[in-house]
Order: sequence, then C-alpha cells, then structure tokens
Amino acid sequence: MKVEIDKKEIEEKLFQMELEKAYQLIREYEKEVPADMDLISYYTVYYIYCGELEKALFYALKGVRRYPVNGDMLYNLANVYELRGELFLAGENYTKAQIVYSYIKDAKAKTLQIPEKLVALMGMMEENVKQYSGEKRKNYNEEIRRYQERYKSCFGLSEPVYRDPEQIIGKYIWVSAQEKRYVAVQKAQYSKFVEKHSWDLLHLKGELLNVEEGKAYQVNGDYKEYLLPIAVQEKNILHLFKQNEKKFVVLQRENRHFNYYKVKNGTLVDSSGLSYYGNPIPLGHDAKRKKLVLNIFVDGLSQEILNGTDFEKIMPHTYHFFKNGTICTQAYSTAEWTYPSLANYVTGLDTLHHMMFHNELEGCLPEEVPTLAEYFKEQGYVTTKMDGDWRSVPSYGHARGYDRVIYQNQVLGSKHEEMIGDTIEQLEGLKDTDHFMWICMGDLHDIADGYDLSFGVQTHLELENRVKEDIGETSVKQFSSANKIEGYKKMVYYTDKLLEGLYHYIQMNYDKNEFIVSLFADHGQGYLVPEGEHFICKERTKVAFMFAGDVQRQISDEIISTSDYVSIMNKLAGIPMKNVETTGNLPVCFGGKKEREYAMSECLHPKDVYCATFYTRENTIYFENGLPTREDGRFVLKDYKINVTDC
Repeated sequence: MKVEIDKKEIEEKLFQMELEKAYQLIREYEKEVPADMDLISYYTVYYIYCGELEKALFYALKGVRRYPVNGDMLYNLANVYELRGELFLAGENYTKAQIVYSYIKDAKAKTLQIPEKLVALMGMMEENVKQYSGEKRKNYNEEIRRYQERYKSCFGLSEPVYRDPEQIIGKYIWVSAQEKRYVAVQKAQYSKFVEKHSWDLLHLKGELLNVEEGKAYQVNGDYKEYLLPIAVQEKNILHLFKQNEKKFVVLQRENRHFNYYKVKNGTLVDSSGLSYYGNPIPLGHDAKRKKLVLNIFVDGLSQEILNGTDFEKIMPHTYHFFKNGTICTQAYSTAEWTYPSLANYVTGLDTLHHMMFHNELEGCLPEEVPTLAEYFKEQGYVTTKMDGDWRSVPSYGHARGYDRVIYQNQVLGSKHEEMIGDTIEQLEGLKDTDHFMWICMGDLHDIADGYDLSFGVQTHLELENRVKEDIGETSVKQFSSANKIEGYKKMVYYTDKLLEGLYHYIQMNYDKNEFIVSLFADHGQGYLVPEGEHFICKERTKVAFMFAGDVQRQISDEIISTSDYVSIMNKLAGIPMKNVETTGNLPVCFGGKKEREYAMSECLHPKDVYCATFYTRENTIYFENGLPTREDGRFVLKDYKINVTDC
C-alpha cells in the first residue's frame, strides 16, 4: 500500500507551528496508517502546542502504555507532566527515557540534555517545599524522599534487590509507585546464624508486608478474631496486649521478623520500642468462598512428556490427585519464557497487550487490568504469594492483591524441598481463613541452566546421561538433547514425589467441595524440540494445565490458551469477571459458551525475529518474520514465512 502523506511534512508543519495544517495532515495520515506509533507522538506534540495539556496527556499515556520501553514515548510523557507542574512524574519519566536512550545508544541521550532537566526539576522541588509549612511541608518532603528512593531502582526499570545481595531485610522496598512494604526475615531462628552482610533476599527468605510504624496499635474490624503480624526494630521488645479487661505482656525476642498474634477485635497493643504492625488477618470462613484456592506454578513443565499413559508413569501422585478433576491436554502458553508468560497468567493479557517482553529493561503489569490475586482479595480471601522466581517479583506488579509476599531467590533458596514444607506450614497457619495462595516451583530450570541437580535425581542418572554438553545461549535457546531430556524426566518424577506430601495434606484437611487446586506451567523446554522444528512449537509452548477439588471430572482436549487462566479460576470460585478487555476466554469445558478457534504462542524478543504459532484442532500455522525485533518491541514486517501443517 502506498502512503500518500509524507511524515516529514507533518513534522515540518509542527515545527513551524502551522497547527491547523499539521492537524489536517495527521488526520489524513491516520486514515492510511492508523497503527503507526509516530501518530501518538504527533498528537501529543500537537496538543502541547495548542495548550491542551489534558489531551496531550491522554496521548502521551497511551504511547507509554503501548510502547513502555520506547524513549520517545517516555520523553513525551515527561514533557507533558513537566508542563502540568507534576514534577515527580516528570522526573520519573525523564529518568526512564534517559535509561532507554542510553541503553540503545541513541544520540538523544546527550542532545536532549535530560540529566540537566533532572537537576533543574530537583531544584524546583526543593524550592517548592520552602513554600509549605506544617503538614503540607511534611507531606512534600515525604514525596521527595519517595522520589529519591525509587530513583535508585530507575523507577522500576532496573530493580536488582531480588537477584543481588542488597541488604534489604529490616528495611522498606517499593513494590509500586504508591506502595512500599517492610521486608522481614521469614524464619526468625535463622537470624542468630546470619553473617553480617547476608541480610538480603539471596541468603534469606523475606516476608513483605504493608505495615504501620509506631509504638501502639488497635485492631478494629468486623471479625471477632484476627492474626496481628508484628515486627520490631530492636530485639527484646515488650508488647502489652489489652484485650477487654485482660492484659497480656509478651516478649518479642527477635527483630526484623514478623510474629503473628491471635487477638480479639478491639485489642490494643502498646510496645516498648518501635514496631511494624501488619494489617490484621481476619479469622473465619464464609460459605460463599472456598477454604483453599492453591495455585501451583511449576516452571517449565511441558505437557509433551505427560501425554497419554506417560502422565501416570512420570507423575503418579499428581495424576492420582488431579484425575478426579479437570486435566487439559491442549493448553498453550502465550510466550516461550517466564517473564511474559506469567504476566499473561495473572492478567489474561497476551504479550502484545501487556508488553512485558524485554529481557533487560524491566516493566510492570498494566494498572488498569486487575490481577488474579486482586479478584480474590476483593472477595475477602487472605492472599499469600510464596515465590523464588526473579521474573515474577513484586516490582513487576506481582505483589498486587497479596496480603503477604514471601520471597527468596531460587538459586540459594525456595527450592522444591523447602517450598513444599513451607507451603504446608502456611496452609496450617492460616487454616482458619479462606486462603488464596500462589506458590512457585522452579527447580526444573536447573537442567537448562546447567546447575547440579538434587541428590534425589543425581543418584538415578546413568553416566551416559551426564556427559558434558553445552549449556546453551539461554535457558530458552537450547539444542535438542537426549541427556537433558532424561535428566528432566527424572527431575519431574522427583518433583512429583515431593508434591505427594502436599496433596496428602490437602486431602486430609479439606473436603472436595472446599478447595480448588491448579497446577500449571509457563513454557516447555527447548531441549525437547526435535532438530529442524520451528522455534515456537509444542515442545516449547504446550504446557501442563490441570485443576482439582470442586471441579468437573474430565480430560479435555479443547484448545486452551494460558490467557484463559484468570477466567477459569474466577469461574471455579464463583467470582464475576470485571468489564475489562483481555485476551482470555472461558473454555466450554469450564462452562464457557464457545471454544476458541486457536491458541497463539509468540516470541517477541529484542534482536530476535518475531515468531508466532497458531494451534487449531486441524492445523498448526507457523509464522516467522524475516527481520529482528527492535528494542521497543516493533519490527519491520518483511521476508516473512508461513507454514501450515496438520496436527
């Protein structure tokens, strides 16, 4: 298609302030190329020049939402905020723009003089605070402090605390632009043996809670009883609990750790030292809710090794737990690696709609779309996330909706053996609540990452399966390997053996109609892919996807996308979906009205060619572009290939 309007002419008219002519050209160009990113910039600049900052902000926000790691979009948004006098938001987006420009080695990193702008903005903030007094000055100083703290992590573009040894235990961490959480060590008995420089989320398991600081706290709510989490700054703090006419003095020996106290509604606590009071957890059940909703995320568990009778052979305990529920044999992940795939699972948005795709420039879940945990939190569930995967950390938005986040980087902690025991501990501790919980089991990644495997796996591998092989460029880009496949199957079998204890606990403590348990994966494995196969294929994207408890007994071969997960979980729990557009669909096997015609898996990755595969009942359709994807997620559609095969 020939485009009649020259974009340079639009830019010239804007530069010359011939706004009426520029607007006319923009509208005509929009009719010809409505999806061009530059249109958003043109509208933003046009409305800035017209002095219509509300409209300029609308387009600038649209640009960043659609292209979150594009320097021009971030710069435009910062410019609009600056003109509106919103200095903190201006500084945040100028900082992000500078990082992106520097990362891609764009000359604008120097020519736009963003560092000078940031210095000027800081000066304006310091001048502004002088104009206030009392509470207003205090609040503005707090805004400055928050801005400076978030600047350290580049406002979320690079948050290293979940993978580097930053001494964060006993301090606060920002999990979003508006929310910070206190980080405590999750197991207090560790503290006396912890080395001086090991108070981080590599060496220790942290517990992240919203808190109120102070020396006194009162529990007020609608329930009769609560669990009140309290951490203290110094060791050996005394708490005086005043409960009706009774008083109890309790010694909290360990600091930087939450103790949970069972208290009556109305209880007043006076503490002898600075304390951090978490939100009280209500105790009690509601017949409208399930007593337990457990999401078991098994990183990298491919359905391709669980087809037919192989499921019972490789994962016998998982098979017997889920065989009375729904097992989906045709579920496909929307992406081939964890970061975009988990964003899809918790929002129902595919990669092109959540745009969390870049392997180095970090992003955040779209604020306008509710997360799965937020749905359940709104219904009154107590929500817990226990994780070790640094691609689903709180700063990415994965703390949203969770009362409690327990995290330790998987490399040193959060291994399968610990995760199962800790999960049972959490379920037992919160048995008197209606509990929504998400856990992550990430040890299957050890095969592709080249780590030594668990003792329970090593001892069952023959030497011929342990000969030296290349690790691979990344955990995604693996070559076909019979040895890795053998180790992988042994690791899956061992994982199942560990899960047996969790399944047994659930069956002994809950009736079938009282719980929902799901087990699912984010992607398959590259070393399962036969030589010569397309990059996006079943071995990489066909994933384990099953449900137990108060669900229908069936084995379904309906085509399902992992985009459907939010809809499925809400349906099973009786929670209505909000009127928010997602790429999810409620499958017929879960009570939906219409099967999806296809499930799409795609690879949107900087410097790699864009690939997409469409899975239908009759065919598999492969698409591969001929040119690599740019850093902002765009690509030139050229020299592409399409291949169609029978299923």
